[in-house]
Amino acid sequence: MTPLIDCVFLLLVFFLVTSVFKQDESVLKLILPETQSEVKRDTPEGLYIELSETELAFNGQRGTPDELREKAATVQNKKSPVAIKIDKGTTYERIAVILDILQVQKLYNIQLINEMESAE
Repeated sequence: MTPLIDCVFLLLVFFLVTSVFKQDESVLKLILPETQSEVKRDTPEGLYIELSETELAFNGQRGTPDELREKAATVQNKKSPVAIKIDKGTTYERIAVILDILQVQKLYNIQLINEMESAE
């Protein structure tokens, strides 16, 4: 019986070591501006918004500003973080529309996410 348990544990360790854990992936392909400061990127609750020149996604789903307005209205904790990734080429008018939606819903805890500058 002992050799069988050893094999089971070896298989368990093998699968744990070789498994790939899910990484945070963006729905939209964004080119973010670079910065030298590092910020924690966790948003356990609240909204996670991605904005490109032509598309919008929130909480991993593509959508429209009207759908974002509906989703923002359903947020219970108004102090929960709203993380926003904005593409480098996005116009200010598109950004202002999203910020207006968040302001109307009284979601003021906004975090802008960008890329770390490479040390070259």
